[in-house]
Amino acid sequence: MAVQADIEHLLRRTEFVARPARVDALKDGTISAAIDDILAAPANPGSVTFTADSNWERGMELTYFWFDRMAFDSTRPLQEKMSFFWHGLLCSEFGKVGAATLMREQIDTFRVDGLGNLRALVKKISTQVAMLRYLDNNQNRSSSPNQNFGRELMELFLLGVGNYTEADVEASTAAWTGHTDDWETDAYVWNPGWHDANPKTLLGQTINNGGDPAQHGYETIEVILGNGIVPEGATNVANRGRQTRLVAAEFISRKLWAFFAGTSPPATVISAMRDIAIANDFSIKPWLKVMLASTEFYQTDVKQGLVRSPVDMIVTMLVATGLRATDNVPIWLMKGMGQQPLFPPNVSGWKHNGYFVNASAMAQRASCAQSFGRRTMRGYWNGDGLIHLGGGTISKAEIEGTYAALPNGPAQLVDRILSLMQVTLSPSSRQALLTFSKNAQRWERNQLILLTLLAPEFHVA
Repeated sequence: MAVQADIEHLLRRTEFVARPARVDALKDGTISAAIDDILAAPANPGSVTFTADSNWERGMELTYFWFDRMAFDSTRPLQEKMSFFWHGLLCSEFGKVGAATLMREQIDTFRVDGLGNLRALVKKISTQVAMLRYLDNNQNRSSSPNQNFGRELMELFLLGVGNYTEADVEASTAAWTGHTDDWETDAYVWNPGWHDANPKTLLGQTINNGGDPAQHGYETIEVILGNGIVPEGATNVANRGRQTRLVAAEFISRKLWAFFAGTSPPATVISAMRDIAIANDFSIKPWLKVMLASTEFYQTDVKQGLVRSPVDMIVTMLVATGLRATDNVPIWLMKGMGQQPLFPPNVSGWKHNGYFVNASAMAQRASCAQSFGRRTMRGYWNGDGLIHLGGGTISKAEIEGTYAALPNGPAQLVDRILSLMQVTLSPSSRQALLTFSKNAQRWERNQLILLTLLAPEFHVA
């Protein structure tokens, strides 16, 4: 039987929040059974229906839809968390892509296929117009090669820096010529006249050697995740001569560990993840399970070692307050916090953990908490006298009257609010709220909502 604290940790990392109902459903079983349950994502998670006319407003609709899926509308939020992982690895940026419909197509692919198979996912993303535009492969032709996608496929998406040569970049670029788009219709176009169909050598393997030219680009992915060899001319000396599928499995394993665990990855875990990825032909669920089931994932340094990303923090605040994303998520603050969905800072995506800790970003986080606090208090000041939270309501009369009159009222008020916000605080954080509750005037105690949103537990998962 699993330890409840481990189940709560597992849920915080995979489902954003350890929701009480999910903890109750999983706490009497094993960690393995809990992971299987968490991985049981629906086959069709739905999609946003745009109602706005302007492209920018549609982008905001997509963002709000995604936040609501993360916080409320998914039975298995890991599906949405993994989609955001891929959005930060195989990323495109809304401003350059230029169409919310294309961003929706890419994000939906991450949501539907993000727990499927790595090879199939990368192939599908490679010829979607969002990726073609973002990495300029829509301009890649034999007469004027554009290396952006051919290079990043290896450097940032699958292998990592130093595990290929410039000759491999040229071969990959040639294989991907001919895939373009129509700017008027946003449709994918295959232009055979742009394609360089001459045989090439990529990572020691022959590609572009006959068959359907439109499939030559996909051969690069097959080589990288198949029989490719890191060449002798590669700058990563340690990997020279190794099979690229091993290097790729380790590269993605480190990315997954950084995203979910936040600490330096233990070599034993990376090796186990690599081996299970290869054994299952890059199927993603077994890959994740071996990481999530590892003893190392439940060590103290991991449990205490991950700063919530801005997206993760906002989902946690949505769950705590019960507010829906539309008109409540302060999108305008997210860039300053270091992370705005649909707008990765560059093709490398977002970093993790300490990347989000600096004076400016923390000030924006405080402003975000204040924004949620003000919206949560609207009924308290101007409506029915109720504070509506994720787990229910508490009235102005209770805060300023009922609990104030009880001998142990300050502590009971704190615990009631924490229960309604579905959050467990450390003893020191709870004590800080209790001290405030004891010393504040009764009409000031509504500030417990904001103080809870500012607690470290909303910023460290």
